[in-house]
Amino acid sequence: MTDRMLGGVPDTHGQQLTVALAEITSRLVGNPDATTVLQLVTDTGARLLRANATGVMLADPRGGIEVVSASDEPARFVELLQTQTEQGPCVDCIVTATVISVPDLRSERSRWPDFVPAALEIGYQAVVAVPLRLDGHAIGGLNLLYTERTVLTTDESHLAQMISDLAVLGLVQEPGSQRANRVAERTLAAFNDRVQLDQAVGLIAGTLDINPAAARAALAEYARRNRRTQREVAHAITDGGLDPTTLTIVEG
Repeated sequence: MTDRMLGGVPDTHGQQLTVALAEITSRLVGNPDATTVLQLVTDTGARLLRANATGVMLADPRGGIEVVSASDEPARFVELLQTQTEQGPCVDCIVTATVISVPDLRSERSRWPDFVPAALEIGYQAVVAVPLRLDGHAIGGLNLLYTERTVLTTDESHLAQMISDLAVLGLVQEPGSQRANRVAERTLAAFNDRVQLDQAVGLIAGTLDINPAAARAALAEYARRNRRTQREVAHAITDGGLDPTTLTIVEG
């Protein structure tokens, strides 16, 4: 397999970048919820940085690290593996508050003996983990997963950090000394939302007899069509206010 060097952000990506950033910032200046903003950040990272999968992990104020957003089920598994084994690029990224770039995972087996074999088996060859920084400390990390050996250019690294910074803005809405408390509140809210979202996905999958990935897609599509957040839809399903059979299975 030959190495792939990603080119600088080309002109053809200009419109995609504008649309993606406008979508995220419009959420931030409106009435944002952490779950929606983090999912937008995850999707934007995949589109603009050509990652095969993406995800966001946050440091739990009570201790440990949790997965709050992933582009698909394999990415979710890779992130959960990092939290369970307490090793991997994103874990190191959060601990050190620095970018962890791994162009070839095969060369890092001794560094992360539990994480690397599992990631390679799924098909990922490279990882870039970008910190979500606040006041010099990492409160989380953005994972970019690639199925080919990959090196980001300087422009792409800057774009990845900018996307991560937008994720932080989605968690921090209070100025000055109130920021730390607000981050803790929003982080815990994101964890609670994630639990409720997973419960809703389970109910959808069981009711419609589909896999979790298809269930997540159905929930997201319902939220989009009805101009509701995924959090609102998940709450409605778990509270019994929305029948999973009213959701449409997304083909593809």
